[in-house]
Amino acid sequence: MKKFFIIGLGNFGFNIALTLVENNCEVLGMDINRDAVQHARDFISHSIIGDASNKEVLESLALKDFDGAIISIGQDMGASILISLYIKEIGIPRIVVRVISEDHGKILRMIGVTDVIFPEKDMAVRVANKLAMKNAMDYLPITDDYGIIEVTPPKSFIGKTLKDLQISTRFSCQVIGLKLPPPEGASADLEEKNYKIKIAPTANDVISTDAIMIVIGKHTDIDRLQQSR
Repeated sequence: MKKFFIIGLGNFGFNIALTLVENNCEVLGMDINRDAVQHARDFISHSIIGDASNKEVLESLALKDFDGAIISIGQDMGASILISLYIKEIGIPRIVVRVISEDHGKILRMIGVTDVIFPEKDMAVRVANKLAMKNAMDYLPITDDYGIIEVTPPKSFIGKTLKDLQISTRFSCQVIGLKLPPPEGASADLEEKNYKIKIAPTANDVISTDAIMIVIGKHTDIDRLQQSR
């Protein structure tokens, strides 16, 4: 079982903690706010009141065998940097920090933080790319140029196999999954769990009506695919 230490149990930190617990991870949460700790106590493995910017407090915890630390303490950039440095010195291998600016992220990378997250910017980029790309249902960025995108297939794709379509050859991108509607044929909301997802489809899989393609590749190449007739 993986173990994670979460500093800051506001909305962002709490929801990460909750999701980790749902994925069978052990979570230790810390916050200086008593109410936040009390609220989290019913949902996560352990929650404690404490000031993580105090090095002695962190050193009093048995953290060396933890797999990762997530730091989400709001707008206090100085405390975030200091805590990240202490966590790095303790030896936790993966450190994820919520940042409030590009400069904040640069400093954290310089001291060895493995992952910086800028939730507002990341979500804005995701939404903008989703809106800008024709027929895009959802979007997950990989780099500035590459992403994983759920797209509605062009009409010319319907009824054809992936082998017939030769997508990797024609468009330089790859279909890594298919989201298929319920067997009864009714077009369901994409958020519903009765949609079947097939990962790594074969060359003989057919693009059916109401199917969604999960495509990985360069944004410009996926855009060419979506413009296909």
